Amino acid sequence: MDKTVVVVPDIQAPKHDQEALDAIIAFIGDIQPDEVIQIGDANDFEAPGRWSTGTRAEYEGNVEKEADDLRRSFIVPVREVFDGPFGFHEGNHDLRPRKYLESRAPGLGASDHFRMENLLRFADHGVTRLPDFYEVGPGVITTHGHLGRIGLRQDAGATALGAAKRWGKSVVMGHTHRAAAIPWTTGIGTPQTVWGVEVGTVMREDCADYLKGAPGNWQRAFAVLHFSGDHFKPEVVYLDAGNEFTYGGYRYLPEVADAA
Repeated sequence: MDKTVVVVPDIQAPKHDQEALDAIIAFIGDIQPDEVIQIGDANDFEAPGRWSTGTRAEYEGNVEKEADDLRRSFIVPVREVFDGPFGFHEGNHDLRPRKYLESRAPGLGASDHFRMENLLRFADHGVTRLPDFYEVGPGVITTHGHLGRIGLRQDAGATALGAAKRWGKSVVMGHTHRAAAIPWTTGIGTPQTVWGVEVGTVMREDCADYLKGAPGNWQRAFAVLHFSGDHFKPEVVYLDAGNEFTYGGYRYLPEVADAA
C-alpha cells in the first residue's frame, strides 16, 4: 500500500488563524493526497460547556452559527480542491454541545441534531465521521487524544509516544496543540519501530484566556503521513509566524501556497 495522508490539526474555530488554515487547504489542493483527516476539535464551542456554565459566556454562544462558519471556511474550500476521502475525528470540544444537553437538559440530550456530523452537514459534503481510534494504515492509529487513558506530557510528541508504547502501534494525535514526531525502537534482529506523532494547532494563542497572556507551549503545524508497503514515515510540517512552511524542498507561501 502506497498512500499519503494529510492530517489537519486542532482548529478550534472561531478562535483560529484563518490564513494558516487557508495555507493548509491550498497545500491539500496542491499535493492531492490519498486521504485528509481533521484530527478533532474542529470547533471550539466555548458555550455551552461545563467551563462556561454559570457565566455570561454560557448564553453568548451560537453553536449552529459557529458550525456553519467552519463548514464554509474549511469543509467547502477543501472540497473545492480535493474530492478524495475526507474524515473528522470528534474532539473533546466538538462534543461539548451534546454533553451540555445531556447534563443540563436531559430531555433533549438524546437528540442527534447537535452531533458534530450533523452540525457540520457531513452528508452534504461526502465527509466521514471517523471512529475514535482509526487504523489509517498498517500499525498506525489516528485519534484526537482525549480518550484511551492517554497521559499528557509537556514535551512535544511525548504524549503520543507514551500511547504508542502502551498500544504497540504508532499513534498520530491532536489535543495537546504540540507538534513533533518521535520514534521508539525495540527488539533485536528484527526491531520494531513505533512513532508518537502530535500534529499541532492553528488556534490563536490570544484567544486562549486560560493562558493569561503567557505563551503557550504550542506549535503551529500539520502532518503528512507517508505509507509505502509496511513502511511508515510521518512528517510534521511547521508553519512560521507568516504562515509560510517548507515541504519537499519547496517553500510554500500563504494565500496561494505555490512552491516558490
